[in-house]
Amino acid sequence: MAELAHAIPAVDMINATSRLQIEAAEVRASKPNWGSYLRSQMIPQEDYNFISAYENAKNKEERDGVLAANDANGQAARTIVNLITNVAKDQNVRYVLTLLDDMLQEDKSRVEIFHNAARKQKRTVWSWFLGILQRQDNFIVNQMSSIIAKLACFGSTLMEGSELNYYFSFLKDQLKSSSTNEYMNTTARCLQMMLRIDPYRHAFMEAEGIQSIVAALNGKANFQLQYQLAFALWCLTFNPDIARRTPSLGVIQALGDILSESSKEKVIRIIIATFSSILKKVDE
Repeated sequence: MAELAHAIPAVDMINATSRLQIEAAEVRASKPNWGSYLRSQMIPQEDYNFISAYENAKNKEERDGVLAANDANGQAARTIVNLITNVAKDQNVRYVLTLLDDMLQEDKSRVEIFHNAARKQKRTVWSWFLGILQRQDNFIVNQMSSIIAKLACFGSTLMEGSELNYYFSFLKDQLKSSSTNEYMNTTARCLQMMLRIDPYRHAFMEAEGIQSIVAALNGKANFQLQYQLAFALWCLTFNPDIARRTPSLGVIQALGDILSESSKEKVIRIIIATFSSILKKVDE
């Protein structure tokens, strides 16, 4: 897997998903009453046992213990998937998605719990979750998108084929609605993660994703979004073939326009880094 050594500063990760993060903080505070779900037979005992134990764990060590005890039998993944896909109430789906996002953020290796469980069922982890991107609740959709990116980037199993094309198509649609998409920074953050990995770069270019980023940059993007989208383009230029094609796709024009107007140092630096990367690849 081709990973960039460059690490996004922590502050940018927070800013990049600020709307989602602010809402997630509220969601965490509204813990569902799983006992009533159990009594109403809306969730099985096994799901109740796992989610209760995980919620009651006080630190990472205890959470690791709960996950380890429920990994080999697939219960951890099964419960999370059940609660996301079978619980109808949006508020509770929001909660479980946020819990899952926190779980993966705390320890990237936990994505393997879900990949392994999916493999045992002879399916992909994406087959559980891609349908959630069609939900009406924008928080659910964007939190799910963020989780899908983590599952695609943190582990050893890459997203491929029609599922990858579907996800990139979704992200492109989100980019198109940049003026009305309040979670645009989350969309860009997902691209920042995905485009660090070379096979994803190829698929994104083939899906005309670069043109989507350029169009979003030519729209009304604030400086944080400009930085994130320029970062995504910079990631793409690590592939020589893609870098050589970027001038014909309007990348230099779009970034040049921003460079001539921006006073934000991090925006200027990432654009110059992108130009430098393109020039090096063109000269090779």
